Amino acid sequence: MMFKRQLYNTGVRAIGINTAIALIIGSLMMARLYAALPPGKSMVEFYANFFVIVVIRELGPLISGVILIARSATAITAELGHLKLYNEFEVLKAQQMSPVFIFLLPVFFAFPLSLLLMFIFFNAVSISSAYLVILLDDPSLSFTVFLSAILAKVTALEVVITLSKALIGGSMVGLISLHFSGRVAGRFTDISRAISSSTTAQLIAFFTLNVVLSLMAYKL
Repeated sequence: MMFKRQLYNTGVRAIGINTAIALIIGSLMMARLYAALPPGKSMVEFYANFFVIVVIRELGPLISGVILIARSATAITAELGHLKLYNEFEVLKAQQMSPVFIFLLPVFFAFPLSLLLMFIFFNAVSISSAYLVILLDDPSLSFTVFLSAILAKVTALEVVITLSKALIGGSMVGLISLHFSGRVAGRFTDISRAISSSTTAQLIAFFTLNVVLSLMAYKL
């Protein structure tokens, strides 16, 4: 039950902001890039390769990760920090209920799964919005050709890198939230300090992970 709640809060409720940014990326930046390229099949393939590298490999994971950190991880840190401050965990233990299974494990497993779903949704919206805008400039372009060109550039390595960014990155974000919320002691200001510290650590860790994995992808 708590896992579903965390998955809903971290993934489903982020659809709005995720969609808005994906629409901007797809319809404005990527569609304008296509309009600047000379016509021809080779240019469609070039665009598809550029789309995979820029959106699927780089922007999609980074933007989705920042959304997860900004709207979900901060909320979890505050919520768990509040519970820690008012000794709610001790109350649960006294009732022979494990805080680990009720709060901690759902966060740990929901974050990477939510991030992966956000990646997929972001890419789908970006591709769809880019095609719809491109269609205004080039009505002859088939969606099947457009989508096939992009999917043809998605290699097994690309899938592994994307999965790694989602699963490892999401787990890192969740663990950092759990770590800093657990450091809340007896002062209310500890909660705001935990949120600030965890957000900073999450951004640094997530960006570092993305850079390392992207560099590995370019080297291989």
